[in-house]
Amino acid sequence: MSTYPDSLPPPAADVDRWPGLRALSVRQAGVVSREQLRQVGLTWGDLEAQLAARRWSEYGPLTVLLRNCEPTRLQLRHAAALHVGDKGCLAAATALEVHGLQGFCDDDQIHVLTPRASTVPPLPGLVVHESRRLRPEHIVMRAGLPVTGLERSVIDRGAWQRRPRFVYALLAASVQQRLTTADRLLAELRTVGQVRHVAHMRLAVHDIVGGSQALSEIDLVRFCRKHRLQPPEQQAIRRDARGKKRYLDAEWRLLDGSVLVLEVDGAHHIAVAYWTEDMKRGRQLFKPGRYVLRCGAHELRLQPAELAADLELAGVPRLIPRLVTARPSYDLASQ
Repeated sequence: MSTYPDSLPPPAADVDRWPGLRALSVRQAGVVSREQLRQVGLTWGDLEAQLAARRWSEYGPLTVLLRNCEPTRLQLRHAAALHVGDKGCLAAATALEVHGLQGFCDDDQIHVLTPRASTVPPLPGLVVHESRRLRPEHIVMRAGLPVTGLERSVIDRGAWQRRPRFVYALLAASVQQRLTTADRLLAELRTVGQVRHVAHMRLAVHDIVGGSQALSEIDLVRFCRKHRLQPPEQQAIRRDARGKKRYLDAEWRLLDGSVLVLEVDGAHHIAVAYWTEDMKRGRQLFKPGRYVLRCGAHELRLQPAELAADLELAGVPRLIPRLVTARPSYDLASQ
């Protein structure tokens, strides 16, 4: 990956020898295809002369950099778009860079999406993904680059990850940064079919919109029995200050007489204002002999063993196996 910034120096003066090449260079960050050079009047000999003089440099079999230097990240994106041509577009993490998502585009590679069975020549750092459901309406232009729409880009980025935990943070960030909405993500999820982590993605969106759906699927009694812990004495869904069903409270009376409260938060990556609200509630719940632990709904789905270990460490008793006694048998024939 290039360490150079995306800002570029102005095009070299030699591009003015061919009408239209300067404008093309500015529009495409100093990256052009060999076919575009031919269209503005360059001959094969002209190109070879520029390359031999080291004014320009080749990048792959189809594209040329109009300067002899390490390509920037922006130039790599343009080179990839020119390389796949009309067959595909930038996708997933690379498309999200263009859309402006912050914090989830640290992938050094350039990802492109093409229709199934397309042939794309090799290019350094290029990762080609194929799709049976890539249609023209899925491709939009952003900053002069063809990319998948934001919702499709988010879902592809999540589906191409191995761990579902990444999905929750990714979808929440896309909504929190106001690039999309939960409704638009849900609408896109209805069209994707059985891609990897699709069930986790749907749950993540429900977490984002308030948590009621996420909480409805949580059964702490079943969770405790599975991990050999005493089930809670009571549990109830509670609303937040906005009136949305968001929390699931459960209580255990411990062996020393104290009470342990587990507060399950159905929302994910909440805003600072609501985090402050939660801290205030934590203070209100505190009483001598009453302790509060908090977790997210996604932890119960993704890290149940770790949560069970924390509850046991906090004093939740182990579940005592029920003893089964044999019933006395009667021999009716002998009576």
